[in-house]
Amino acid sequence: MHLLEVINPVAQQRGVINSMNASPRPASLDGKTVGLLWSGTHGGDIALKRAGEMLQERFDDVTVNFYTGGNYPAPPPIVKQAGEECDVVIGATAD
Repeated sequence: MHLLEVINPVAQQRGVINSMNASPRPASLDGKTVGLLWSGTHGGDIALKRAGEMLQERFDDVTVNFYTGGNYPAPPPIVKQAGEECDVVIGATAD
């Protein structure tokens, strides 16, 4: 009798390993600082910058800070910096 061991070659996704719980949403973004965290993928910066413009049009006295993570997932020091400097952080990747 032979024993056959089947191994799944698919690795666990990095996002699952590094996942975090989302913080509660503020009632409004008026007067808040919003961080835009870009992973460095093609097109993500364009999407985030447009989102920042739209937030500034919609809410009063919104400050937008742009952070470049450099790769996916964003390095923990950049994520920490954005979290400390901003009330809300929006992260995006795009291709």
